[in-house]
Amino acid sequence: MSQSDNLQSLTVAELKVRLKDGGLAVSGKKAELIARLEKSTVLEMPKSVVLAADKFVKSAKKSTEGKLPFLLAIKEGGMGDVEIDKWKAASYGMAFFMFIMLIVGLNSMSWYSASREEASEDSFFGTMTMSMEMSFGLSDIEMKAYFNGMVMGEQEASLSDCVEEGGEEQMGISCGTLSTAGTINTIAIILSMVAILILLTFTIGRGFGAFSTGVLDEKSELIEKVSWIVAVISINIGVLLYGIIAGFMTDTEEPLEGGLGGMWWTMFLLSLIFAAIVYNEKTMAMFYSIKSKFPSKE
Repeated sequence: MSQSDNLQSLTVAELKVRLKDGGLAVSGKKAELIARLEKSTVLEMPKSVVLAADKFVKSAKKSTEGKLPFLLAIKEGGMGDVEIDKWKAASYGMAFFMFIMLIVGLNSMSWYSASREEASEDSFFGTMTMSMEMSFGLSDIEMKAYFNGMVMGEQEASLSDCVEEGGEEQMGISCGTLSTAGTINTIAIILSMVAILILLTFTIGRGFGAFSTGVLDEKSELIEKVSWIVAVISINIGVLLYGIIAGFMTDTEEPLEGGLGGMWWTMFLLSLIFAAIVYNEKTMAMFYSIKSKFPSKE
């Protein structure tokens, strides 16, 4: 093959690499680039250019064949060069959001709440109102005492101390039951967080080309499948058990009133949404199955 034919077989990008290496201008159409190379003394391509061109061609082939890792493909060619699974993207986005919310949940003091209020008449002060509000976290309790709406005192303690000191009878609420519910839920939250962390780390790593060889690559589907199951099921079971144990097994006697707090309801809804997004195909199949059982009113 002649030098001219050899140059004709090169792409514009490869021609420009040769010109740049030879200190020549790289502007113009392909015919101009070839003519410039033929007139120059750069008749043989240096080793550095060969390597650069080879790297460029391999990169281009990988990109067009879809073999480049996802994030590297976006980095090189932009969002237009990759196909995005919207449900998968939504699953990972929700997983990250859930990770943040689980951290918030571990430190929240509104998993369960209880309050009591007593009013009395006094000849001098008139009607006096004494009240107490108790906010329960997964392992702690926070108490505030009020007199006629004004805070008179605050106290924080762990649920385990409450049980040891016989606080169940003194406050009229089962600290032992709430402590058990909190421990179970804490374990579930930690398991879910670890699974989400593995998912995010593994996915981001593979997106940049890591974990693409060896056992991790061979077991990638299994790792993701198990991680999703643990991430979704753990938090759903933990929140549900907390609701059953704390909401239905904790007895409150008059004048004490108690119930599940805002954090429990928030996490309950989020855990259901999390499961629905991750397992969207099964969710939709279940939805249409239920819908088909009800006759249309058309």
